[in-house]
Amino acid sequence: MLLRLVSVLVAGMTAAALTATSVPTAAAASWKPAIEVFLADGVTPVAGTVLRPGDRVVVKGSGFDPASNTAGLPVPVPPGVPHGTFITFGAFAPKWQPSKGAPESSRTTVRAQTKWALSPGALNRVPDAPFDMRRTVRQQWVPLSRTGEFTARITLATPKDVRADGRWGIYTFGAADAVNAAQELAVPLNYSTQPGPNTPKPAPRNLVWPYSPNFADTVRTTTAGALSGSEGAGVDDAGRMSFALIANTVRDGNGELRYRGTVVAATKFHLLEIALADPIIRIDGNRAVLSLRTSTTDMNGDDALRRVDIADLDLTRAEVDRLSRSEDVAGIATQFRSGISPAALAALSLGAASPITLRF
Repeated sequence: MLLRLVSVLVAGMTAAALTATSVPTAAAASWKPAIEVFLADGVTPVAGTVLRPGDRVVVKGSGFDPASNTAGLPVPVPPGVPHGTFITFGAFAPKWQPSKGAPESSRTTVRAQTKWALSPGALNRVPDAPFDMRRTVRQQWVPLSRTGEFTARITLATPKDVRADGRWGIYTFGAADAVNAAQELAVPLNYSTQPGPNTPKPAPRNLVWPYSPNFADTVRTTTAGALSGSEGAGVDDAGRMSFALIANTVRDGNGELRYRGTVVAATKFHLLEIALADPIIRIDGNRAVLSLRTSTTDMNGDDALRRVDIADLDLTRAEVDRLSRSEDVAGIATQFRSGISPAALAALSLGAASPITLRF
């Protein structure tokens, strides 16, 4: 029921966004937006330095009117409140500017690395109930001063789908569908998609679990949301979660398998945001229980977590012996337990659970 309500809200907000009027905000003569891009030290100009995934740059902005951009999407920033400015890295089309009618598809980015310059006063006017949209903005927020200055630190990452005509660079433009030609700025970067010394290593896929047959599709399609992994966890294109093994104490049919990593399932606009973190499988003979640290509410992600028993695993004696020898076991039958929390995760656990695969 809760997920159905969120789906209806997402659809309604998306429709409202499509019909909302995005009126260009004229920049006052005294506001002249400009950006400079530096290496991670915040001092050395980026110039023609070859940059790779995982490298960090510092973007310094000036002349950005903190009272501008009051029209755009009705969420998460309410109409009439300054919507601020996005600062992002990506491969944009030659014609990418919203003020020139370029579609969103012309701007290829990694959303998690996009920063949001907004004045503290405007941030405080973003609602925090009944859905905490202020938290959504704060995750990307960089303060925009009264004099129109900001400093944003961006870690470079290659978008999943890179445009053939894309031009790598740092870009700024009105946030949340606000249109302001004066704030549509670009600084080209000499970016290589090849790994470098700061490129994160792929996390080991030791525990692999889709959760349920419809889990990924519900999050990604029904609620127009996303799944993401960090700190040893990942999510593949098929929606299978994976976690990295940190300990195996299984001996003679008893013990634990411990994993690390956090997966976050978020709906569009982050109306719901649920984390699943640090699995533990407790084995006692041919019975096993999987627990996870999960969000304490439907909307606080990994801000606050508590450990919850999620599922029972049915193991054969041969499978337990294999686990004791740190040997792979695929397709372990799994059933959800009752009492799963938070409520939205419980709603996603009403059907069958997908089998679990354990690798070493």
